[in-house]
Amino acid sequence: MFSCPDCLVLSPQENAWQSDWISFYSQQRLQHQLNMIEKDYGDREARELWSQLQVKIPQLFSGVEIVPALLHGDLWGGNVAECEASPVIFDPASFYGHSEFEQAIAGMFGGFNSSFYSAYHGKIPKAAGFERRLKLYQLFHYLNHWNHFGTGYRGSSLRVMRDLLK
Repeated sequence: MFSCPDCLVLSPQENAWQSDWISFYSQQRLQHQLNMIEKDYGDREARELWSQLQVKIPQLFSGVEIVPALLHGDLWGGNVAECEASPVIFDPASFYGHSEFEQAIAGMFGGFNSSFYSAYHGKIPKAAGFERRLKLYQLFHYLNHWNHFGTGYRGSSLRVMRDLLK
């Protein structure tokens, strides 16, 4: 977490300090996106699903040790390249958070092959419950895309919330 806001594309990201990752992610990422959706769309179903989901989020992290990592924040194939000497990443929306977050948008929009994921999980093994937390992290990006690109991402956002409530 940084002490000042930054942006993901055109969406501002609040980075106010929270005492723990679950509070930071729930309030500064998900709630922030949902507040913008409420303001622009007044979506009742999103509001109702969020009221149920937000109380269940801590359960997804039961027994997980979260070591803060500096995250790119928008790591997908469109934000990586290669030059002669090394890979290059650009267009960050950086903050400190849970390393699993980084894989959310990469899995949604691709750009990485299986060797990337094998190497990644060779360094940071998947913790129990990884797949469900990955959906929770993807929810942020679906909500952000709903805010940025419009209601075409509404269905995906609501589907992920419903899946997480099962």
